[in-house]
Amino acid sequence: MTMPRSRLAFILLACCLIAPVKPAFATADLQTSLTIRNDGGEPLKCVILFGHWVTSDIADIAPGRSGDVKIMRAAKDGALYVPRFDGRHMMIERIACGRTTGWWESLGDVPLLPLREKAEAASETRCKLDERAICTTPQPLTP
Repeated sequence: MTMPRSRLAFILLACCLIAPVKPAFATADLQTSLTIRNDGGEPLKCVILFGHWVTSDIADIAPGRSGDVKIMRAAKDGALYVPRFDGRHMMIERIACGRTTGWWESLGDVPLLPLREKAEAASETRCKLDERAICTTPQPLTP
């Protein structure tokens, strides 16, 4: 049994009309700036860790100073990434901070879930070294 063309056309039109439409502003990825502030008394080394043990160092952060990281947040799913030279995305697994010597033994993570859920144009996390680095949940920075 075949369906009449007019009925098929009506069904296709109805599907197109009731399909959810995303607003144009929701489809663009957002560039966000994360400021990592060192609230401790010794230098802080922070590193972006991508998949497969690929890393990108952030300049060491002196006590009382801060470092900025420019990252992108995908509008589609909130994934965080840094664009590569060829336009591909370097997906961020984590940002970890620790001592400049004995980094691996002292590292602690910057909580990235809030940035994945909803990134602001600029946010700040505050880190302090104890046995391990302890970083606060990023908070939006107001201009």
